[in-house]
Amino acid sequence: MKYGIATKLTKINNDFQKLLELNNIISSVYDYHIIDAENIPLTNESLLNDLKKCVLTIQSKRKDALELLDIYSSYDFDISIVLGNNYYLSDKEINTPNKIILDLINNAMDKCPNIQLWIGTEGIEKTVKNIIEENNLISYSVYGGKYPQINSDKAIYVPFVEKMNHDILKSMQDYLNRRKNYNGNNWGDFILSLENTDKIKELKNKNDIIIGYPIINKIKDIKCFLNNIK
Repeated sequence: MKYGIATKLTKINNDFQKLLELNNIISSVYDYHIIDAENIPLTNESLLNDLKKCVLTIQSKRKDALELLDIYSSYDFDISIVLGNNYYLSDKEINTPNKIILDLINNAMDKCPNIQLWIGTEGIEKTVKNIIEENNLISYSVYGGKYPQINSDKAIYVPFVEKMNHDILKSMQDYLNRRKNYNGNNWGDFILSLENTDKIKELKNKNDIIIGYPIINKIKDIKCFLNNIK
């Protein structure tokens, strides 16, 4: 079992110095640091050279996806290929057929055959199932959906809190409302409280890699994830 922490650049105001500080802490404790650059691509060569144990994310529907692949393929990082968050895509990108992800995956395998690829499965499991299984790629799902029925190593993205309270729950309403099976009460199916030992046991039984996303992005919370889940 391996563990990691995810960082969204939008949540740290695209502050590259802050990202580097977080990476130094996370890479010293965890196996992976997933970096999600949602609206401003991470292309700063000096920063990329200083990062450690990273998994860099490419949204396959973005018009600059191939350009980002060219940049990232020259570094010794895993690459996560996902469909893309509509909130950060143009109307034209949103309307791009989902199968575009297969083109990017094939390009990535040709360009960087020695780099491990993580493939986002949310909403497109049937589209990516064969290419994942045939090429020993990592299937990458989001906590709260069905576990993908794919014969591969499995990673899962898990938003978490040390302990849920009213203010945190309120701050996550937009995220929860986007979840297909959220009914207004079952937040624990989509956000992990580190007090929920049953859910932790289930996650460890169903996955090979657990990636925590700290809703409260403080060093204390980043470190407590591993202490509670390992």
